Amino acid sequence: MATFALVDATTWIHDYDWTTDLNQISLSASAEELDSTTFGGGGYRSRKGGLKSVESSLAGFWQSATAAAPDPQAIGALGTADRVVTMTPTGVAAATAYMFQAGEFTYQAFGAIGEMTPFSLGLMGTNGVGVVRGQLAAAKQSVNATGVLGSVLNLGAPTSTQYVYCAVHIFSAGTTITLQLQSDTASNFPSATTQATIGPLTTAGGTWMTRLPGALVGETHWRLNISAITGTFSIGAAIGVQ
Repeated sequence: MATFALVDATTWIHDYDWTTDLNQISLSASAEELDSTTFGGGGYRSRKGGLKSVESSLAGFWQSATAAAPDPQAIGALGTADRVVTMTPTGVAAATAYMFQAGEFTYQAFGAIGEMTPFSLGLMGTNGVGVVRGQLAAAKQSVNATGVLGSVLNLGAPTSTQYVYCAVHIFSAGTTITLQLQSDTASNFPSATTQATIGPLTTAGGTWMTRLPGALVGETHWRLNISAITGTFSIGAAIGVQ
């Protein structure tokens, strides 16, 4: 992807789409810098990577008119661990997506007189999975029928040291929905293999699929399929191999 202006970045946390509340987002992945310098090193320091961390900062315009607004969302989830987060710079299917599980640990609101009322929200990773770089499998959409959800992704065949990850966000729920994570050797899925089942899901929220071990030779293409559904769901999802 060539350089571009950041105009439609998308941020989902659990069952809430923060996109239109925000005008600034950032994602930071880091590893602790551990000094391993010894005598005889020629006068230069040597370093090794230590514990890793993922953090995110969001900022935008404060609202509190309904439950579907930044203020009640931030206050209600403050300190809650392992909420599923998906961020993408464009919000379109097959775009690069970053998935992680985090807690919302800092929330700030209000500002100066005569200006738009701001807020900011700080997130930090809350488990050992860290951040997964993948692609957006399904942009936010409404579904009420079985069949393929979103786009086919060419993520490559996972090696024996890799895993397949999937993050699903249900923004509003019907009665029940069940998803299949499927793979195949070509984009037209001549012999689709169901590698995992997600659900049945019955409520709004974020779901982090139990990661799938790699060593899946030739399984380069990935997609989600709705195998069962009752009612209408608003849903989005991302898949990654790492």
